[in-house]
Amino acid sequence: MATSNLNSNLRSLVTHHLRFIGPGIIASVAYLDPGNWATDLEAGSTYGYSHLFVILIATLMAILLQILCTRLGYITGKDLAQLCRLKLYNKSQNTQLWRWLTLYPLYIICEIGIIFTDLGELIGSAMGLKMLIPNLPLWIGVLLTSLDVFIIIFTFNNYPNSNLNHSNRLFEILIGILVIIVLGSFIILLIKVKPNWIMTFKGFLPNQNIIQKGGLYQAIGIIGATVMPHALLLGSKIAIVDRSGRDEEGEAVDNKPVEELMVAEGSVLRSPPSQKRVWGTQHSLSSISRHLSHASYDLIMSLLTLALPVNAAILILASAAFSSEGQTVVVADLFSAHTLLKARLGPASAHLFALALLLSGQAASITVTMTGQIVSEGFLEWHTRPVVRRLVTRLVGIVPATIVAASVGVEGMDKLLVGSQVGLSLVLPFVIGPLLFLTSDQSLMTVQVIKEEEQFSTNKDSDLPLSAPFHDMGEDENEALLENRQVSEQSFANTLPIFLLTLMVMVIVCAANVYGIFQLSSE
Repeated sequence: MATSNLNSNLRSLVTHHLRFIGPGIIASVAYLDPGNWATDLEAGSTYGYSHLFVILIATLMAILLQILCTRLGYITGKDLAQLCRLKLYNKSQNTQLWRWLTLYPLYIICEIGIIFTDLGELIGSAMGLKMLIPNLPLWIGVLLTSLDVFIIIFTFNNYPNSNLNHSNRLFEILIGILVIIVLGSFIILLIKVKPNWIMTFKGFLPNQNIIQKGGLYQAIGIIGATVMPHALLLGSKIAIVDRSGRDEEGEAVDNKPVEELMVAEGSVLRSPPSQKRVWGTQHSLSSISRHLSHASYDLIMSLLTLALPVNAAILILASAAFSSEGQTVVVADLFSAHTLLKARLGPASAHLFALALLLSGQAASITVTMTGQIVSEGFLEWHTRPVVRRLVTRLVGIVPATIVAASVGVEGMDKLLVGSQVGLSLVLPFVIGPLLFLTSDQSLMTVQVIKEEEQFSTNKDSDLPLSAPFHDMGEDENEALLENRQVSEQSFANTLPIFLLTLMVMVIVCAANVYGIFQLSSE
């Protein structure tokens, strides 16, 4: 009997967790983009396996930041961009000053980050297609790799929304397939290249090669290319999607946006200081805790089993193929890597490398285009058709990439790719900073729970229907609901260790930027 109950509970746990698989895969796409490839290839070909430790640290940084985004989005019901506007748009004093010196510059910086990211994905995809079809002009490759992204964003033009529907699931499965193909391609390449596995495992440990002979500069480049601003913005938006399906009593949960739900049984009340009306959700406090646990586990497992292995595989491949037996060949660009792989491992391996590059660029490009819409809607409340906004984002990236490809070819595209990664590393602190500030805000990250004996939504004497939306109740009525009720609070704000750890990540990124600029100016 005990064994039967254990198996039943285990099946229930696994089945429930399957609903949460998806956001982690979407997040991992950002950490597989072509910009990562360039830095990983150069590090592997120059310093061997030593910088695997840096890739591990960069992945752990990404996990921390993505989990914070998930907590922020789910607890508040709003994404990072929306919360920046909520905090900065209607300041009681010096309103215009706050808008023009903080909110709008922050929006512009995020938009620049989207453009830089989209440029990198476009260039990487076009390079992958050029490797597969050598006679294809590079500028045509840019246009062709943009076309299929158009088709996908038109098909899934409402992702992500508040409901976990079949369209959302289908999109996540599609992205998951692309990521798995990329991972599978590198597994095959690693089997062919036969790396030194003892040195590989040693590479994941701290070692002096990281800081010697320019290794520190390379390490900084890996960190800057790995942690992506758009992944944080998109992650906070995806977190709003209700994936629980049922509350802890087994009753179906209404998957309306959080603003439209009234206070219900076992309810959680949210009341940010800048928005006086009560927010509500039909989830209990324990349900929220379980949701965050499942979502965090999904992110951790996805980044450790998808993003980390692919980035590590790129570096291992470069180390084994280009930096072995004392014959080191520094690979500074993607085309050089493709040419050398073709010479050393054969055309099939080179084609597999190109295919993986093409698919990783395409998958990342899709998510970047979606993030552009999130940024404009959140910061400016610019509401337009998703297809139109995503079309604008895509065209902004296509134009410069096509011009550079047509005018200066491969060399110019490679420089543009490197430049886009430098730009992204400069943007990153302006995303981590607001994320750290918002997730540390006690008033924003605290939920209020009506104690069980005081729950009123199931009270037979209550005239309020369970699903009454908030817009049917005025502010005074909302406040009246809370009078004479015993309310407990639970804070999900950052603890001091998490705050300090995230602050350290931001300081490392800023230091990396300063060091990188210094190195470039001294060349």
